[in-house]
Amino acid sequence: MSDKVDGVQNSEPTSIRELIEQYIQGRLNEKLEKLKADDLVERDKLLEKYQIETWLEDASLRVGQLRLATHTAKQHHPDSKASAMFYNTLETTHHFVGSQGLKLDADVVGNAAVLDVFKMLRLPFNGVSLLDRLLQADAEFIQSLAVDKDISQVRYQRFLAFSELSKELNAGRLSKQVLFPVDADEYHTLVLLYPSALIHRAYKQLSDDRFSDESKTLREARFKKLHHPHESREYPSLLVQNFGGSKPQNISQLNSDRRGSMWLLPSIPPTWQGQIVELPKGSSVFSGYLSNRKDVKPLLAKMITLYRKDDRRNTVEFRDERDELVAQLADSVIDMSFELQQSASTGWTNKDGFSRAQIFWLDRGYREELFDKEDAGELTEEEAEWLEAYRQRDWRTEVGSNFGQWLNKILAQKAKLVDLDDHEVRGWSIILRDKLQLLKEEFA
Repeated sequence: MSDKVDGVQNSEPTSIRELIEQYIQGRLNEKLEKLKADDLVERDKLLEKYQIETWLEDASLRVGQLRLATHTAKQHHPDSKASAMFYNTLETTHHFVGSQGLKLDADVVGNAAVLDVFKMLRLPFNGVSLLDRLLQADAEFIQSLAVDKDISQVRYQRFLAFSELSKELNAGRLSKQVLFPVDADEYHTLVLLYPSALIHRAYKQLSDDRFSDESKTLREARFKKLHHPHESREYPSLLVQNFGGSKPQNISQLNSDRRGSMWLLPSIPPTWQGQIVELPKGSSVFSGYLSNRKDVKPLLAKMITLYRKDDRRNTVEFRDERDELVAQLADSVIDMSFELQQSASTGWTNKDGFSRAQIFWLDRGYREELFDKEDAGELTEEEAEWLEAYRQRDWRTEVGSNFGQWLNKILAQKAKLVDLDDHEVRGWSIILRDKLQLLKEEFA
């Protein structure tokens, strides 16, 4: 293996062996770029480690720490030890219409430190991934694993082993299980696994329908009431479910590809939407826009009536009733945010002077668009700064504070209260902040 060669990974490979060599060279280049110029000892170690034959031998041994999968267990519990299952979609079990007819991306579970080997197997050559060539016992792929024919067969068997089911399957005590009756007092224990490969296919379809250039063109044509030959697909009332926290790769590779997220479609009866959601006309939703909502108005009226009864303001009953009303108001605020996130066009908050905190909160479409551009390496400096601020800023606390100040101002004006202080503002702020934090942990 030579030292860093600029552009080697960008040239078009003419063989699978050359493709693999380019991948290994690219990995080496990444490591060398992080070294100090005078760290010659570490440089020599890397050059030795990333010799083609050395790396392939090591990779064929390390790949045993991974398990190819279409159905995974850690989405149900991150510490689950249940066995993952792999069903090769190339094998037809029946001819009925079903998901088995789809070409699905295989997932992988196991030691996240070994995922560099799986990334190599995902590389395509002439339209077919190295993983598919592995599963099909492609002769050229096998030959590319070593110069020596016998060694290439040994390495091929090692690579192939990670696609095979374990000899002993583990149900895992943390897995979701169902007892299925088969006879009198006899049951089969069914372990529910997450259909990771199928879910990823659905995720890619939804992403394309929501954020592709064509979908944006379709929405623009619909907004301008122009004819377009293609259909526009919309998915209202989606929720986001997160797996793996800050380390989605610990769940599975495809989970990491999705940044740990997956959309949940609403499994509820349809409801009649009488009118399009109206956008706020000012620079904040904490204004008459929120106060005049039909679900908020009666709650505010009850709060005002409650606070006008001075003889009750220091009783337990008063505080319990007040806290319940504030919690309902916070729920109404969250309902409002869901409506705006689902109905408003991408980037709508950038035009009206909204605070950064409210933009981060309400403009989900713009945020998802930037995430996709980040994955594609197409972010501008301004967009990169926006995403960095979103990740670092405690915007939920800021939104909670806006809520507390809004409610405090209404009570001071409508109920003519002069003794409300920052203590009550903080209390109300915390209620909404905690609800937003809970949504982050459960749905993102």
